[in-house]
Amino acid sequence: MEAQQFGDRHTIQKLETVQKYLQAYTTALKFQPFELLYVDACAGSGSSVPKSLLEATESGQALLDGFARPVADTDEIIVGSAIRALGVSPPFHRYCLNDVKGSNVESLRGAIVKDFSHLSSRFTITKLDANEMLKELCRSQDWKKTRAVVFLDPFGLQIDYDTLTLLGKTEAVDLWYLVPVFAMYRQVSGQGQINADGGPRVDAALGTDEWRKTAVVEELSSDLFNQPQFRSKRAVDIAWFEKVAKERIGLAFGGQVLNETLPLGRNGIQEFSLMFAW
Repeated sequence: MEAQQFGDRHTIQKLETVQKYLQAYTTALKFQPFELLYVDACAGSGSSVPKSLLEATESGQALLDGFARPVADTDEIIVGSAIRALGVSPPFHRYCLNDVKGSNVESLRGAIVKDFSHLSSRFTITKLDANEMLKELCRSQDWKKTRAVVFLDPFGLQIDYDTLTLLGKTEAVDLWYLVPVFAMYRQVSGQGQINADGGPRVDAALGTDEWRKTAVVEELSSDLFNQPQFRSKRAVDIAWFEKVAKERIGLAFGGQVLNETLPLGRNGIQEFSLMFAW
């Protein structure tokens, strides 16, 4: 397996946040008449190497209960989720894994064949755009007989809001979504200019362009000759994009979104917010 180098001392805690949920999920539903799916649309290579593997984890950080607010380092949760899901017992009936990068697909396939051969009949790995993969999944399943946990951890603004809407309409999906809130924020400059390429990606990720009306304001000032003039400026921060994203996810899932979020990032900067909807 080709390991990717990501992460810091909070990584194990973050991975366990999702892993413990998956464990509780399959345990709670093991006697229910549903086929249980684990879906990872941006699965990565299946392995990562923490930069500070030997460092002691911080004491007193309870990220699993209440989602503590300090910004934690995020990288490993992106690439470690699929392998951890495969280790859950009782196992899911099927694992639908995907990554757009061919080398990640091959690395992940090799890891499963090597370490999870007993699950070889239960998994599929595709090399598709994450939206394409998820939309096909929504179309192809009998959701009266199926329940799924979907994990989304894109590196940027790849996930379209209409994909989230389709997942919500199944009324059978639990969603963990690592929302790229910093990527949304950085599409607006301090001078209030919305990136011509990135702005439309925020529109697609949120399923609306209404955010533009609040994100940029016109401020009245005076020039050197005391003549009034207007200038644009950014009027929102990362927390605002987190709030809007959570509201939009809640809308897609009929209001069923956890109020608490887990802020994640590197070097003290919140890059993502881990959100849960059901």
